[in-house]
Amino acid sequence: RLAVHAEGQNPILGMAVTALGTLMQSFQYVYEEKVMADMDCPPLLLIGTEGAFGFVLCGLVLYPIAYAMPGVDHGHYEDPFNTLHKISHNMTLLGFIACYTSLIFVLNSLSIVITYMLSSVWHAILDNFRPVFVWISSLIIFYLVSSGTAGEEWTWPASYVQLLGTVVLLFGTAVYNGSVALPGLEDGEPLKET
Repeated sequence: RLAVHAEGQNPILGMAVTALGTLMQSFQYVYEEKVMADMDCPPLLLIGTEGAFGFVLCGLVLYPIAYAMPGVDHGHYEDPFNTLHKISHNMTLLGFIACYTSLIFVLNSLSIVITYMLSSVWHAILDNFRPVFVWISSLIIFYLVSSGTAGEEWTWPASYVQLLGTVVLLFGTAVYNGSVALPGLEDGEPLKET
């Protein structure tokens, strides 16, 4: 029987799962670049194939496993029948799902085009800017839009750590594309991919 743990109960497991997810994502980026280059696969076909595979994997493998596991969702870890009932009886929820699905399609389409036109390295670099924009948007919402009722407040030391991470990300991107020279590299020469 699975025990329900409080938030943050096992941070080592959380970090391990995050690291494994990042590793799998890097494999996906490299695979996408290789398939488009070596097999001359059109980007939209690749997106469609990945989406169909993900739908089948989630619908036919992961969802049944989650339904079989005990939990707090009508005795299951996840109850798809309850989910379908909620979606079919709430037009707002259905609208959010349609909006989310459309936005994910646009995100994946643009991501795969970046991989196709540039490289999987650029795809990974630009993916890392997404949390930066979310953080900046949260600060703007907190200070300029909601008068402190929503968004994220600037705090010590967390906000300074995020700012430092953003600076490191920007500097690393500038080094990679050749805008900033490092000792030992020729001025302005972009790093070569292998």
